[in-house]
Amino acid sequence: WYSGPEDVLNEILDSGYYISATPAAQYSRYHIEAVKRAPLERLLLETDCPVVYRGVRSDPSSVVETAKAVSSIKNTTLDEVAEKTTKNAVELFKISLESL
Repeated sequence: WYSGPEDVLNEILDSGYYISATPAAQYSRYHIEAVKRAPLERLLLETDCPVVYRGVRSDPSSVVETAKAVSSIKNTTLDEVAEKTTKNAVELFKISLESL
């Protein structure tokens, strides 16, 4: 997950890369700022499990908390975050939805 300088973030995004949001988007001011600045079309969700965030070990279900944090930061619905970040993952990893 990105939490560095804004100019580097802009270079990353302008180059067509994605950044990821983790459960730290609930409290890390640097991570929150990066999520604010990145368009939803350039965000992925992750848990970074089994990393411990604020005393709680993350697991795959922690992605829901990440999505809720992004929804709040972006002032949009959880459904929109889920839809767009899923689309981003499908495109990035070239996932065929027909085979699912």
